[in-house]
Amino acid sequence: MNMKRIFLFLVLFTCFGSFAATQSGKVVKVPHHKSQNVILAGKAKRVSLGDPEVLDIVMLRSNEVFLIGKKLGSTNMMAWDSRGRLIESVNIEVTHDLNGVKSKLYEFLPNETIEVHSSQDKLILSGQVSNQSAMNMAVKVAETFTAGQTVDDETESADKVIDNTGVINLMTIGGAQQVMLEVTVAEVQRSLVRRFDSDFHFFNQNGNFGWGATSGGATIDDIGGGIGPIFGTPAIDETGLLATFLDGNTLFTLALDIAKENGVAKVLAEPNLTALSGSKAEFLAGGEFPIPVPDRDGITIAYKEYGVGLKFVPTILSDQKINLVLSVDVSEIANSGSLTLDPIETNATYVIPPITKRTAASTLELADGQTIGIAGLLSENVRDVSSKMPGVGDIPVLGQLFNSQEFISGETELVILVTPRLARPVDRDTILLPTDAFVKPNDLEYYLLGQNSYIAEMDDTSKAYTQSKQNDVPVTSGGSEGTFGHEL
Repeated sequence: MNMKRIFLFLVLFTCFGSFAATQSGKVVKVPHHKSQNVILAGKAKRVSLGDPEVLDIVMLRSNEVFLIGKKLGSTNMMAWDSRGRLIESVNIEVTHDLNGVKSKLYEFLPNETIEVHSSQDKLILSGQVSNQSAMNMAVKVAETFTAGQTVDDETESADKVIDNTGVINLMTIGGAQQVMLEVTVAEVQRSLVRRFDSDFHFFNQNGNFGWGATSGGATIDDIGGGIGPIFGTPAIDETGLLATFLDGNTLFTLALDIAKENGVAKVLAEPNLTALSGSKAEFLAGGEFPIPVPDRDGITIAYKEYGVGLKFVPTILSDQKINLVLSVDVSEIANSGSLTLDPIETNATYVIPPITKRTAASTLELADGQTIGIAGLLSENVRDVSSKMPGVGDIPVLGQLFNSQEFISGETELVILVTPRLARPVDRDTILLPTDAFVKPNDLEYYLLGQNSYIAEMDDTSKAYTQSKQNDVPVTSGGSEGTFGHEL
């Protein structure tokens, strides 16, 4: 009876020991094309390898094996003793040379926190880096350690980039990820116009003989033989001198159109626009005017934009460097030089005004808060036109009565400045909108006191949001930093 109990105890112990050995398998990581030494739990008589293409083993002693990584992947190894008992079950992963990757990353990027992992035949990079250039460098360094897997048979991946490089990029960029672009378009136009226009008619009729002179055109009556001006008496558009003499035989009229005009025009536009790094943003403050377009069915209307337009794509390269691809457009409808269109088979007349346009497009790199001029123009044009009667017009002083002169001088100065800033959200309670200062009267103030709506004056401290740090909305690492907007 005792012998049966002992035998049953030994059988249960053996089964439990085999089950425990099977379940207590450990995981061993072997670098690709490198070796790893493993001590077994006992003396092995027989060793089995799951996938010989992934791993190669060399028995050094009965309880010590030498593992050599051949191919990226995973397999397992099992060992039995001389009695056929399972003494060791080892799960083995053949990974990239992670220590080598970490060493190279630290060599080139010592200030970045990058984690390196291996999953099957892919190398995984995670963690947070400070800028886009550091991320690109880390991926390129990691790609040099995945080139060895090209000799292995890889399975097709849905992501072609990962399949070609063998690197899965899970890194994030910390710091600001939004850029606010401040653009200043400043333009001044100056013009000077001097005009001296002499328009006269002189006609004398004596019996059957008549003669005269004119600077505005004249005609001879074929029937009566009389002579006279084509367009009647001379006229002056704005300022000048007039004179006339008329008797029974003589007509003399004189009009001196003398004017001097000075003009100054100022254009100042300051559009601000915020966008996420790598995303395109557009801004237009203006409008659209219709343009008639003839077609087979008649006239259709197309619309043309005008105003202040801004398009840009920011890319944050580091915490202090921003790449910008931008286009600035300032246009307005001109008052002169319009095109008149009279379509056939219609009684309508369409007037199409021209557009005065200033455009600048560029690609540049700036630090946070730096300003650079992307466009500048200094234009000066002079036009002097003179028309006179030959001979008589050359007589000093008196010859001015037979002259028409016009002098036009114009100067244009244009500067376009851009300033990128890393943007950070602020507390809404610290911002005053333009409508917040609008005050409308109540019925008593409107009907009895005659008070209308008005814009209240604000103190300098309450004009807009303050840029102190205590008013900034707290952000986490990897969010947005900086300020945005402008004081109103």
